[in-house]
Amino acid sequence: MPASQGYSVPGMAPPQQAVPPPMVGGPLAALKAAKGANNGSVILNFTCKGLRDRDVLSKSDPQIILYTSQKGRANYVIGGRTERVKNNLNPVFGTGIELPYIFEKQTFCKVVVIDDDGDGISNNADNLGEAEFTIGQAVSKKTTDLELVHRRWGPKGRVIISATHCTNTKELLTLAFEGAGLDKKDTFGKSDPFIEVYRTTGGAHALVKRSEVCYNTLNPRWRQFEVSSSQLCGGSDEGQILIKCYDYDEASAPDLIGECTTTLKELKKIKKEIVEWDLINPRKQSKKRGYKNSGKLKLLACTVVKSYSFLDYVASGMQLNCMVGFDFTASNGNPARPESLHHMNAQGANQYTMAWNAIGQILQDYDSDKMFPAYGFGGALPPNNQVSFEFALNANAANPNCAGIQGVVQAYQTALQNVALSGPTNCAPLIRTATNFANSCAHTPSGGQGYLILLILTDGKFTDLNECTAAIKQAEQCPISIIIIGVGNADFSSMEYLDGDRKTAGGSAGGRDIVQFVPFNRYAHNPTQLARELLFELPGQVEKYYLQKKIPPIGKKMH
Repeated sequence: MPASQGYSVPGMAPPQQAVPPPMVGGPLAALKAAKGANNGSVILNFTCKGLRDRDVLSKSDPQIILYTSQKGRANYVIGGRTERVKNNLNPVFGTGIELPYIFEKQTFCKVVVIDDDGDGISNNADNLGEAEFTIGQAVSKKTTDLELVHRRWGPKGRVIISATHCTNTKELLTLAFEGAGLDKKDTFGKSDPFIEVYRTTGGAHALVKRSEVCYNTLNPRWRQFEVSSSQLCGGSDEGQILIKCYDYDEASAPDLIGECTTTLKELKKIKKEIVEWDLINPRKQSKKRGYKNSGKLKLLACTVVKSYSFLDYVASGMQLNCMVGFDFTASNGNPARPESLHHMNAQGANQYTMAWNAIGQILQDYDSDKMFPAYGFGGALPPNNQVSFEFALNANAANPNCAGIQGVVQAYQTALQNVALSGPTNCAPLIRTATNFANSCAHTPSGGQGYLILLILTDGKFTDLNECTAAIKQAEQCPISIIIIGVGNADFSSMEYLDGDRKTAGGSAGGRDIVQFVPFNRYAHNPTQLARELLFELPGQVEKYYLQKKIPPIGKKMH
């Protein structure tokens, strides 16, 4: 989506062309604000089968209490409960439990099924069994079937969980306007008009878009722009939209030419009729008898495309695949020495494995087979000590997949014993390999959708930065996001160049921001916050890829 636009600060030289001025807060602030809306919520529904019978003269009266935690499995709090179903060992509960969905945080859940013969308080209820899962597991499957286990009596019965998300599906609008017969505001010229579009809520106006300036004209035609219906009018066809037309002035505040109000419903009428408005200047209207308008604003185009949320794609079966690359350059230090970044501590961990665990714990819930391609780069391989920048950690180039999070760790530890640390820190080959893999897994064998996350763990800046920039620019058009974690205390300032929040790699027009970089030491003592920082932007990156390609979730339509 194009960046927000604005006008020059008074006192500064005007732009040479119709260059838009920056909106307050900047594009990054607007982007991060929008992303917060992508998470939404999830409604969990429950069915049980074959429950334990604890009543003597009848059957159990089951009820489910759901506990949740984002701090591990030992910090549960009640997230909700279902109704009680009388005398039934195979209950279908009608009450769903709604929970917030936060992709970048792993939310643990524990189902406790009780036989509620009283008021549901623990000392009046028998525990029939418990089961644990994560929100990620629930939303990535149509149903989650779990065995219920009692701590003393063992397994008995099952709970089936279905997850339905409260979608944030919205419409993406492409709008184009022109002015006609605008008031002349300049002494030695005509006017330099631009428009501002506002969302109106409860009498308050929030700026949504600002156009570029068209110089010295009373009949401007502004470039088309994109905006979501939720930003424009809260997603409501009847929501009020205010449009103001100004004359830009280099040395002072802009002069109001006129304004008008409309609704999304009216904008959509362009398919059947001409849509235009009188631009009214309230001050002139109050002073000038017979005043009609200060020109007209005409709608040239209004195209509507459905924009689906990350959760829409997950719910339709999209698989998140993860590939990981470990830095095997000599600057890490000898793994046998305690000061080495590859040295394992008494708990069998180092910064590399801790970073991988923090990210892998969340991503594994969205990968059905939990097989992770794992590579090293910058290492000298036996028997000839030939340096490679994309070698399989399991020494199987034909099948670099490792089973689960621990499988990657084991392959990494084995590779450290067999591969000599070398260099340089070239990462473009790994990025290109990941891009090819992303294209190959874009469609799953079952007809679903696939998206790849490449996680790169490195102790220093890439020595092939230009090649990496070119590889990232090419990858922007593919179903891939790249997460880079800087391990150790090196100067990573040049790495932040690759992070699209600072500057889109390659400077490609309309390219996606697909790179996120974070130094590990910033969150060394808080792996949960590390994962949140690194994965915060991922839902928006996924959404933008599918929107640019006009690919809806399975079973949905784009228009």
